[in-house]
Amino acid sequence: MEIIFENTKERLDKFLHQKFQALSRNEIQKLIKSDLVLVNQKTALKPSLILKTGDKIEIEEKIFKKSKPDDLKPEPKIPLKIVYEDKDLIVINKPAGLITHPTDKIRKGTLVNALLARYPKLKSVGENPLRPGIVHRLDKDTSGLIIIPKNQKSFLFIKQQFLDHSLEKKYLCLVDGIPLKKSGVIEYPIRPSTKNRLKKVAVKRLAEIKKSVRAAITKYKVIKTFGQKFALLEISPQTGRTHQIRVHLSAINHPVIGDKLYGPKTVSLLNRQFLHAYYLKFISPSNKKIELEINLPKDLENFLKRINKPSKG
Repeated sequence: MEIIFENTKERLDKFLHQKFQALSRNEIQKLIKSDLVLVNQKTALKPSLILKTGDKIEIEEKIFKKSKPDDLKPEPKIPLKIVYEDKDLIVINKPAGLITHPTDKIRKGTLVNALLARYPKLKSVGENPLRPGIVHRLDKDTSGLIIIPKNQKSFLFIKQQFLDHSLEKKYLCLVDGIPLKKSGVIEYPIRPSTKNRLKKVAVKRLAEIKKSVRAAITKYKVIKTFGQKFALLEISPQTGRTHQIRVHLSAINHPVIGDKLYGPKTVSLLNRQFLHAYYLKFISPSNKKIELEINLPKDLENFLKRINKPSKG
């Protein structure tokens, strides 16, 4: 199995431990010392090897023995909305409320479980046995388009487009308040929160930047305003950090409506965040230009109608 390293610099054992959390750091170090890991087609001689951007890591299947991918049960009753499909990939319109992939604690009720029921060969696709076929993800309460490669060659082909930013994705998002600029770029780096393990934090001061901080760039454009209360934005993330859009919009004081983690400390107006991945543009493994666009789901569409009604008085 091949993995492309996309960070700046990191120890090999630390990176693999983060990638395969079912294995301890000590177990991963033993695997490296047993010559089961290659970096750029050469045996990795020590766990402390520093990886660089673009390094290719090849791993013997033995590394997955404790992750138990067979625990993932196909679930045919979970509905799938297929937007596009060919011999190499599928594009799904993921509904809000559906987790993208299993974790060490959650093994059922995810998009992956639904996919395995229809595409059992996906089990051998990807870089993590708990994330078969998953080359990118959407948060549980974010709806929209997600690409699922059907084979390992397609997985690496699509992943490379994410790495070199040639794949274009756009979101529609409703935020609290009206941004002063009609369009702009948010470039705050992002780091894990020291107070809440579930949260990320935008770094606004250079003095705070440490090894755990990762560069993040988000472009936005105002599509429509609703009085002085809300603005509908088109969002184009240029990097793919966890919670990036939500963190960045909160950092400029225009949090996503309905966002329980980063939103304003008021009663939520929605039972989920108003964030929808509506557009994708990429090249398929068969060298075909794919451009897809979908409408807002009914819950978000109805919410816009509600706030667009003139007030009585």
